[in-house]
Amino acid sequence: MTPKEKTIVKSLVVVAWADGSVKEPEQGIIEGLLWAFGAEEADEKEILEYAKKKRTLKDDIPVSELERADRELLLAHAALLTHADGKQTKGEEKILKSLIGLLEISDADAKPILQTARERAKKLAERM
Repeated sequence: MTPKEKTIVKSLVVVAWADGSVKEPEQGIIEGLLWAFGAEEADEKEILEYAKKKRTLKDDIPVSELERADRELLLAHAALLTHADGKQTKGEEKILKSLIGLLEISDADAKPILQTARERAKKLAERM
């Protein structure tokens, strides 16, 4: 797992905290991302431990460490994560809006990323 991948997954933990807790299915998505990024046992343990403490956008996302493509990838995964339990809460919508601003992604550029995530989440829900 590269340092940027670790930063992205930790940032997704922050998004998972939007509704005040990290539980299934958000926990499962985080674990799936750890697998997808090829996290070694030490990285996995570190991130799962990191996920136990409440996190905030302002304090816990190191935007300066992320390039444009990394920011877009983070937004795409964050949007998908907010649909993990089958519904996107107002708090999750709000955190995505804040994340878009924090990542310095224009609304025009964010719109197709969010739409694609919504469609992917819907297809995933239909399979389950």
